[in-house]
Amino acid sequence: MTTTQSHVPAGRPLWSLLEDAFIDEGNEHLTVHGRWGAIEIADTSPLVREALHRMSLGPVALENISALHENFVRWKNGSGPCLIWRKLKNTLDQLGGCVVPSLGLNDGAGPILSVVAVTRDAVFTLPHIAEHEVVTMRPGTEIERLNGDQALACPGRPYQVILHSAPATEIAKSMLDNETTIAQVAETLQVEKVLVADVVAYLAGAGLVVVARC
Repeated sequence: MTTTQSHVPAGRPLWSLLEDAFIDEGNEHLTVHGRWGAIEIADTSPLVREALHRMSLGPVALENISALHENFVRWKNGSGPCLIWRKLKNTLDQLGGCVVPSLGLNDGAGPILSVVAVTRDAVFTLPHIAEHEVVTMRPGTEIERLNGDQALACPGRPYQVILHSAPATEIAKSMLDNETTIAQVAETLQVEKVLVADVVAYLAGAGLVVVARC
């Protein structure tokens, strides 16, 4: 049975704003304008301003912000309090569908997948799924072509997932119309289980992968 525990990626979480979003900022206010309207940000601290500025430039690793680095490492390692990171994450959650979470590998290259909202109130989480839990794509999920990329989409879900490159593409395709586990996918494709777990968590966070009920 799935727990409420959150998945902490072994790979590199990346963050950006939707391409058509822009930031309006002054000394006393901070507003993000997106395709669904304007969102006022309550936390106008220098950290939030820097994070949003970097995110407006494309998928970025927020741990590169010096004030955030130590907290981010603690979160990744589960080794202590990370209140600064969690506070920033709560602010990003308030932006709903304006935020695009992506997954990169630890080689510093670009994302292998990105999760793009199709509704304003989309909230992205990373559920933990154990390697032997049986998972499947949500019925109706298909791979479509989107601006030269392949994208996973399912009618009625708040997100679609852009598959930029391997191994995300191969992992997603291996799960279509098929009940499987993280361990089985890793063995079949000869990739590391932690990488498959990352991809499955992002797909589950987008609502496209579900744990099969016995």
